[in-house]
Amino acid sequence: MARITVVSPMYNEEQSIASFLEALILVLSACTTHYEIVLVDDGSTDQSFHVARTIAEQNENLRIVRLSRNYGKEIAMTAGLDRSTGDYVILMDSDLQDPPELIPALLDKISEGYDMVYAARQNRHGETWFNRASSKMFYRVASRLNGYSFPENAGDFRIFSRRGLNLLIELREHNRSLKALYSYVGYHVGSVPFDRPRRSSGRSKYNYLKRIEDGLDATISFSTRPLRLMSLASLGVSLAAFLYAISVFVQKIFFGASITPGWASLMLVMTVMFSVLFFFLALLSEYVGRTLIESKQRPLYYVREEFCSGQSNSTKAVEQV
Repeated sequence: MARITVVSPMYNEEQSIASFLEALILVLSACTTHYEIVLVDDGSTDQSFHVARTIAEQNENLRIVRLSRNYGKEIAMTAGLDRSTGDYVILMDSDLQDPPELIPALLDKISEGYDMVYAARQNRHGETWFNRASSKMFYRVASRLNGYSFPENAGDFRIFSRRGLNLLIELREHNRSLKALYSYVGYHVGSVPFDRPRRSSGRSKYNYLKRIEDGLDATISFSTRPLRLMSLASLGVSLAAFLYAISVFVQKIFFGASITPGWASLMLVMTVMFSVLFFFLALLSEYVGRTLIESKQRPLYYVREEFCSGQSNSTKAVEQV
């Protein structure tokens, strides 16, 4: 019988984690007796770890990985995927917006031979129009810049075959965007539609700043096209400025035109040129910064503690695969 692993990151989810685990264990128990839950505490500052640990003391299938600090959701998910042992591995959030009741449908779909199956969000209750619009724009822009497709209605809720997951965990860059990595690997992909409910409690930690950061990682870390576009834009602006300079020279030499009336136009051209220049430098600094981080080759994360059925391990470094 196939073994199932569920990986779920949590950060300050003390209000919902007990309900999530109760619902998840109920669904998994109905599917199989061979399952494990890997819950990754991403440096929570509330009682999330202690609430989950109390539950883990009563369930030998629940394993808690407590990171040394808050590394962010992408790293937390990676830490859980690194420790998964199942033939099928499910990745989902711990706030009950990814309904555990959808797991049987994901298992049925991936048994058809897919490497990965994602839960396709048909309706996203509780999200503002701006969130939906910005998310749609991100997927379209990222698809254009990276050169491969990003499904617009896919979140983190998905299931992997062991073969598909092994391909993913070989990729160890620090500036991680798992959605981009899924597309980069080139999985044989399926989907299962569902309506995403509202959060059962608490507030989302995925704010606009994190959205912008993830967007930068998904584009800059996976493509050189932004650099090429800025190079072309800079070339175009430079050419336009050069032609304008020739025009001013011709008017002055051959027609005796006064330079003073063109002062506003000249300042406009200079402003545009410097704006493009500084934007290009800002973009270039993003690439340089990411190159610096990757060149250090540090471990992706450190684990403060691992807990399962009363047994815990002390802090240790996790080496790169």
